[in-house]
Amino acid sequence: MSLKKITGTFVDGVASDIPSNNWTAEDWKTEFDNFKSLGIDTVIIIRVGFRDSAMYRSEVMKTSLYEDPDLIEIMLREAGRTGISLYIGMFDTMNYWPRNDWQNEVAVNRELIFELRERYSAFPAFKGWYMSHEGSLHTHPNQIWKPLCETIRSFDKTRPIIVSPRYHGKKCDANWPVPPEVHARHFDYLLGEMEGLIGAYAFMDGHVDFRDLESYVKATYDVFRKHGISYWSNLETFDRDMPWKFPPIEWSKLRFKLETVQPYVEKIITFEAPHFLSPNSLFPSARKLYERYKRYLTEKPALEE
Repeated sequence: MSLKKITGTFVDGVASDIPSNNWTAEDWKTEFDNFKSLGIDTVIIIRVGFRDSAMYRSEVMKTSLYEDPDLIEIMLREAGRTGISLYIGMFDTMNYWPRNDWQNEVAVNRELIFELRERYSAFPAFKGWYMSHEGSLHTHPNQIWKPLCETIRSFDKTRPIIVSPRYHGKKCDANWPVPPEVHARHFDYLLGEMEGLIGAYAFMDGHVDFRDLESYVKATYDVFRKHGISYWSNLETFDRDMPWKFPPIEWSKLRFKLETVQPYVEKIITFEAPHFLSPNSLFPSARKLYERYKRYLTEKPALEE
């Protein structure tokens, strides 16, 4: 079968747990050209605001820190120029929802959705929405996803909505990992709750041991096939095994994860190319990872059946 490449990437426009590249508009122009050469057709803004920072001066988020000029507009223009689809994420307050105050997290993001519609709907490259609040069995994300998706669907019936949950394995919680069969039961329930609202789920692959990855992927694949919903992989190109957050991943780990998911997923995206899989990254090892990945694509264009 043909090798499924990485065809989508998140972009981190607001520094949270990785440092900023501090790119200008010209740097983003160069990076979108790089996306195109890498075969990326989908770019997802993982969050438009985080804590007290935002990608533009927002009347809703009211953050002290913000990008100027508007970084979302810069990305939309570059996506339009290069023919890439751009998905826009939400505001992660890191204030309300960690305290189980779902109502206030939802309230500010509902207002944000209408602000995003007003500011960016005219851009042809604005192709979809992203639910930024990540989820697993322990966080019950439908309490945020469902009302926000319903808000979007009240005026936007066509742009797809995507999300990136996690496998709640040993690297997520060493004391209480959720085994694949329990994970599958949870998402069987969750997909029923979210029916008709979210078009694709791209699961983060870094919270499980490498030897366990396929068992989680296979269990998830079976559930998504049952519900007829798109199952993607979020292939993390940063390394969770290091003593600091977060360096670019070791090449053998990237290759292993890429090859493991091949029979199961419809699309492979990554968090995230600008920092960890780019010749323009602030990390020198990301440039070497980019070179090794590009070489791999030319040397191994297909996998055995």
